[in-house]
Amino acid sequence: MRRSLTLFFSFAAVLLCADLAHGVCGPGADTLPGGRINVGLNGSNFTVFGASGFSSTYTNNTFNNGSSFVQGNIGIGPNGTFSWSDGTIDGDVYMDGSGGFTMSGPAHFTSPHMVKYNQHTVLSSAFMDYQNLSNAANNECDTPPGGYTVNGSSTTTLTNVNITNASQSMIVKDPFGGSKIVLHLNNFIMSAGTFTLEGTATTTYIINVKNQFSLNNAKIQLADMGGNVGSSTGVQASNVLFNIRSSGIQISLNQGAQMSGVLLALGDKVDLSGGKVNGRVIGGQVNITSGGQVISR
Repeated sequence: MRRSLTLFFSFAAVLLCADLAHGVCGPGADTLPGGRINVGLNGSNFTVFGASGFSSTYTNNTFNNGSSFVQGNIGIGPNGTFSWSDGTIDGDVYMDGSGGFTMSGPAHFTSPHMVKYNQHTVLSSAFMDYQNLSNAANNECDTPPGGYTVNGSSTTTLTNVNITNASQSMIVKDPFGGSKIVLHLNNFIMSAGTFTLEGTATTTYIINVKNQFSLNNAKIQLADMGGNVGSSTGVQASNVLFNIRSSGIQISLNQGAQMSGVLLALGDKVDLSGGKVNGRVIGGQVNITSGGQVISR
């Protein structure tokens, strides 16, 4: 009996330490049944969201280049402008007030989509959904080593990602299937190679990044338990969150960069200069240029 009590209190102490670092452990408001990221009832309305005026001083969101494409609605906050000179939007653009939207050149909506003005209520509610998600995700406890593997190792604690060539590519795997894996990283920087998240269709990955996030000529990809990328039975983009907690920096996804999941960076400027995202992009300001694309997932 005394041995059982000792083990119980040791385990409780581990949880208490984690609680002090990142809040309450266990399932939270950041996920839905099936492992989907909970972007909220109003937040789910948008594939791209520029939070100008809600969380930052950023203003001018831009969209250009003939091959630039967004599938889904775009939301622009109260101090934001939206300049659109080329490319295609397969959705509506929601503006907070009665102006701030300019459209020129060959830019076009797919029918029957349009710009919608004076949408403050739905935009502010969406922002609160995103803010609640960011806070809830950041308060989650780290998954301990063994709850995930890194390049086959069950003893590695992942605190940074810094991949600069193809030989440094990394695989993070849910060894059990259907798990919720939470990581708190200082930086996530890739200038080459691949970063692969493996698991099942109900595996969730929540990756909190404290400082820098950049993706240049590199890929964040999703796979099943056998390592098959893009599998319908593997990790889904709707179950992956990159929660960037910095403020006032530029997050770049340059030519050749691809990622799947929800990119949530309310305090930062997100620049998709040719980068492609399968999921959602939420930033203080969002610029989509040089063939950048965001495809709703």
